[in-house]
Amino acid sequence: MKNLLLSAVLFLCCSVANAQFVFSSKNLPDEVSILETSSIANVGHAKFSFDDIKSGKVKPDFKSVKGRLGNLGFTKDTYWVKFSLENKLAEPVKYYLETAEPVTDNVDLYLVSSTGRTYLQRSGDNLAFSNRAVADRKSVFDISLDKGETVQAFMEVKNDGEKNNLPLKLIKPSKLLERTYHDQLIMGIFFGILAVIAITYLFFYFALKETSFLHYSLYVMFMALCQFALDGFFHQYFGTGDSWISRHTVIISAILSCYFFGRYSVTVLDIKNQNNILHRSYQALFIALTVLLAAVLFIPPFLEYAYPIINILTIIGILLIFATVVTKFVRKQEIDMYYVGGIVILFLCIALAVSMNFGVFPDDFATDNITKPGIALEIIALSLSMANRIKLLKTKKEELQAVALQKSEEMNDIKSYFLSNMSHELRTPLNAILGLVSSMETETDAEKIKANCDTIRYASHGLISSVNDILDFSRIEKGELRLDHSEFKIQEIFEKLRGTVRKQIDDKGLTFNFTSDVDPGISVFGDATRLEQMLYNLLGNACKFTAEGEVGFRIDAKVTEKKLGLRISISDTGVGIAKEKLESVFGLFSQSRLDNKRKFGGFGIGLSIVKSLVDLHQGTISLESELDKGTVCTVNLEYEIAAIAAKPVEVAPAEKSYAGKNVLIVEDNAMNQMVIKMMLKGLPGLTFAVANDGSECLEKMSQERFDLVLMDLQMPVMDGYEATEAIRAGKTGDSNTNVPIIVITADTTLESKDRVFQLGVNDYTTKPIDKKTLYAKMDAVFFGEKPVVEEKLEPVVKNYSEKNFLIVEDNVMNQMVIKMMLKSLGVQFQVAADGAECLELMKQQTFDLVLMDLQMPVMDGYEATEAIRAGETGTENSKIPIVVVTADTTLESKDRVFELGVDDYLTKPIDKKLLYSKIDKIIFGEVPQIELVTRLQETA
Repeated sequence: MKNLLLSAVLFLCCSVANAQFVFSSKNLPDEVSILETSSIANVGHAKFSFDDIKSGKVKPDFKSVKGRLGNLGFTKDTYWVKFSLENKLAEPVKYYLETAEPVTDNVDLYLVSSTGRTYLQRSGDNLAFSNRAVADRKSVFDISLDKGETVQAFMEVKNDGEKNNLPLKLIKPSKLLERTYHDQLIMGIFFGILAVIAITYLFFYFALKETSFLHYSLYVMFMALCQFALDGFFHQYFGTGDSWISRHTVIISAILSCYFFGRYSVTVLDIKNQNNILHRSYQALFIALTVLLAAVLFIPPFLEYAYPIINILTIIGILLIFATVVTKFVRKQEIDMYYVGGIVILFLCIALAVSMNFGVFPDDFATDNITKPGIALEIIALSLSMANRIKLLKTKKEELQAVALQKSEEMNDIKSYFLSNMSHELRTPLNAILGLVSSMETETDAEKIKANCDTIRYASHGLISSVNDILDFSRIEKGELRLDHSEFKIQEIFEKLRGTVRKQIDDKGLTFNFTSDVDPGISVFGDATRLEQMLYNLLGNACKFTAEGEVGFRIDAKVTEKKLGLRISISDTGVGIAKEKLESVFGLFSQSRLDNKRKFGGFGIGLSIVKSLVDLHQGTISLESELDKGTVCTVNLEYEIAAIAAKPVEVAPAEKSYAGKNVLIVEDNAMNQMVIKMMLKGLPGLTFAVANDGSECLEKMSQERFDLVLMDLQMPVMDGYEATEAIRAGKTGDSNTNVPIIVITADTTLESKDRVFQLGVNDYTTKPIDKKTLYAKMDAVFFGEKPVVEEKLEPVVKNYSEKNFLIVEDNVMNQMVIKMMLKSLGVQFQVAADGAECLELMKQQTFDLVLMDLQMPVMDGYEATEAIRAGETGTENSKIPIVVVTADTTLESKDRVFELGVDDYLTKPIDKKLLYSKIDKIIFGEVPQIELVTRLQETA
């Protein structure tokens, strides 16, 4: 009888509100709003229990929710929302319900089943984050309905005066996960950029003692903190409890960001010396902000008024700045236009956002759609303004650079600690990004997705290079930079660099010439990471400062006894460097021209780090350059040879004779002509001639017989398309209409490839030219079949099915990346979130290998490794193989873990092939050949 009465009450509630959302279609949407089927009641400050609302003892005035986001404005009132959900499908339904703003104090959701049973889920800032129904930065609840089930929902929403929205969206779990990953990536980049800007200008303040840099840094810092808290990240990661500071971070950071932006503007606009009335107005604003902050700190009931007041004071501050700018324009006083642009953007965004907060404009879309892009554009403009200020200060006081460097020495210890942690914090998410990119590439055949993956990988490697430069900058200052000494194949580094910079060079439309005569089988002892870092910086500079033309990357090798001598030349046709600046470019924060940093970007420390690394290698580096014509950088290094594999045969078999074969090279670039001629000289008996454009090609073919034409496409006078068309039309004689033509071009588009084959060419290859590929294509023309120059074999299959690994990693994204990699091996695995959990699992289970992170809460990887080796998990585990997988790239860390007794060491982002190689080495006692290459054997 009791259940019957309760069902009747629920039915009556549903009928009155007309608030029921029905799942009836099998094609369930990823995301759907239930605002239209929900109703809301404002009960003010009255405290009603759920039983009061459910039983009908209290009957609030429920009304339809207004707007697409359910904007409640600034409020301290309590709201009750009700709706019902019905599942008419013959299968269970699971969704997540997004309800209120991330900073809402309390959101309690009561779900009443048709049997009368009530389920309570809670969320909000006033709860410890671990007590939330769903571990999400937003107020999210779990909605699970069995087939045919109907539930009635009541939701109580409380806040302390902040603005609130009620989006009321049902989101599929997969969609929520996708959105979470997307938000983490975008927000990580957004807040990461703001953090770097804040810290960078804080360093400039300590170096230059100019208060505008301090005020700007603090403004960016507190503005970022305000957005960080508004988005719910502060409560998720830092203020995870229900502390006072966690609940007041938004208003305090908003007040401080407004205050420091005003202080920054007063200094930049020189208001004190320009206009006394405006200066007094600013002082009044600062007093008002100080009083507001004091009221928030010491008068708790005032909090509900603080949120609208800070919005009003922000608008007043912007209007004061506008009045100052107009006054300076009228008086024809100098003013930075970047600063003006930033203020205009900030005013438009804040004005619109505040207007929406007060309900002046309808809430058709979230304020994030305004504030995030607006803040980004504003910060870019203001940062450019600050860059101009740096230039002005440098022009006025040249001695400031020496003072800045002197002061920076006093901060070396703090800075080194910060930079080390920054490296770890950046490498950790980058590991997840690159891991997911690698997974996406293997799971798709879509060229666009693969191209996007290449872009992400290129940008990530660029970020890692920048992190390494910043980290090394600190070590160089302290004289602590040293080289690793391990075996590696040096040609693999060159090939990796070739692939890495190719994307950047192709995007700028440049020609890339790469040649190397290093034996691929040579292994050397040295620091592979530092070699890659040096050359990446030099290649990056060559591309950055070259708007058109070409970039060259050439390696000449010389083997003497047990030493490998390298002469590495990196050339470009870019802006060049004046002779009097050639030596100074190796200094810190130096570029050849004062405006280069703004035009081309960069820290100004790349070449300084390269010079330091070359000196550590006991090598030499030299520059030859001419303004507006280009630069050639030459590095001479020497490495100790570890091993030399049997030299492969890269030319055609001896039984194939090229005697009598005559080849015409049609190429306008002198460097490319030289590269092709060097390759063709390796074919005994072959003769060749060179034509500089299509017109010269036709002329030579009319006078001389050729067995093959190697045709470039982009050339002056007559390009390769026109020349090919003329040859096939018989304009060089009927005997040449069928002459074999192989196109060699830097144009990698499918359109150009399709076009040349329509014109009748025989084959096609792209620059940079691969010698083995060119030989194979020429053999196909001359001998009617393609020789087996290179054949990729399948990896050696090894059985991991009975192996059990332990992943010790606290970051969820990195756990996912490592698990994806191990699944490809078929290995079994367990996951521990910290060192303490690792020890517990090892006491309970047997493992064959431990993949150990270092920086973890509770117990870090150092302590866990020491405990394992000390036998705390049992004597049988004291010698278990341990591979460290860490974002800490310092040699100190590497030395420390090997002293603790680990078996191997791998840095993040994780290279999948390298991880497999290290695992195989430990489990099977040898490094597998992941990609075997069969080559032609030497013949007598």
